[in-house]
Amino acid sequence: MKKSIFVLILMFVVSCSQTPKKSTENPQFFGEFLYLSDAAVLNTGTEIYGVIIDEKMQELHDLCTPVKRDEYDMIPVYIKGIIEDNTAEEGWDKLIRITDIDSLVNPTDKSIIKPNN
Repeated sequence: MKKSIFVLILMFVVSCSQTPKKSTENPQFFGEFLYLSDAAVLNTGTEIYGVIIDEKMQELHDLCTPVKRDEYDMIPVYIKGIIEDNTAEEGWDKLIRITDIDSLVNPTDKSIIKPNN
């Protein structure tokens, strides 16, 4: 009996001590997204990233446009992306390249909107 309890405790301790591996390829981000004419940003609350303007950013903008109350409304979004250093002299120090759009939150009724993928 004591051996089986010891084995169970040992298995529990070993399983709890193993930390899950995190994927560094495409980390997930939650933040407020805003795109105005020629600049896009993602404010995560702890960091502000410039967003690289490409097809994925345009797709996110197209999803956000119908739920925006005005052109300056920042929309809460869940995305995956790759962080890159900004080599230009202007703009944010870090840029994010969106690789996947998970969902966005409608600011008026807090409903979750998922893209049709």
